[in-house]
Amino acid sequence: MILFRVPAILAVAVLLLSSHQGVAQGRSPDSRPGRQEMVRRIQERFQNRLATRMELDRDERAFLADVFTEFGEARAELTPQRRALAAEILEFMSSDRDDDHALALIEELRDLRQQEANLLIEEENRLLEVLRPSQVLELQSLRDQFGNQIRRLDSPAGRDSRGPRGRPSFSPPR
Repeated sequence: MILFRVPAILAVAVLLLSSHQGVAQGRSPDSRPGRQEMVRRIQERFQNRLATRMELDRDERAFLADVFTEFGEARAELTPQRRALAAEILEFMSSDRDDDHALALIEELRDLRQQEANLLIEEENRLLEVLRPSQVLELQSLRDQFGNQIRRLDSPAGRDSRGPRGRPSFSPPR
């Protein structure tokens, strides 16, 4: 039971320390940090939670940081393509809906999804060089939680982006 409380206590301590640092830097304690600062805090909590829950040593943490950086950069390279394709699909949906163009968009979307899937497989293989399979699954679960926290930052008023009856609402691909 105490093991489950330790990460929560650490998260509260990080939040308290960061609010005190904000006061020391001339911000009022109730001023809201910007999105970038909030993302940084969430990332820091994610990394600390990951290291604690998975009982990682210093070398394993460094390895994970390198893998996250490498594959994060590779995913970031696909982001402009994903955004452009999402915009093109939205534009298509409000146009004459030519089937040849639709097919081309589907092919482009498939290609992008395949690139993303290949990156995930490569990343998992790299992680399995150091981590046990159960640790890789735990990492993926924690990463999903992290992604949900970031998405909530982007939603109106920080709320969960759920539609009627708690079902996820549609949003264009990122």
